[in-house]
Amino acid sequence: MSPMGAMFDVHSGRLTPMGAVFNLNNPAHVVHWHFIQLSVSNIVVIAVMLVVFALAIVIPFPGAARRQAARERWRGEP
Repeated sequence: MSPMGAMFDVHSGRLTPMGAVFNLNNPAHVVHWHFIQLSVSNIVVIAVMLVVFALAIVIPFPGAARRQAARERWRGEP
């Protein structure tokens, strides 16, 4: 297993440090809304977390129909 932040170099056959995928030398893009100041990347992360949370509430758990059918069979028996 390779250490974090390292990548296997095919040509030299050894691990070399991997640089950032994006240029990180620029100032962050910031959104101002009254007294709240958030970077665009943080807003994207928060939006994705809210979507995952909403999907977790809406999508039923696996096997929910099977458990419901078992409950109905159990209630129907004397």
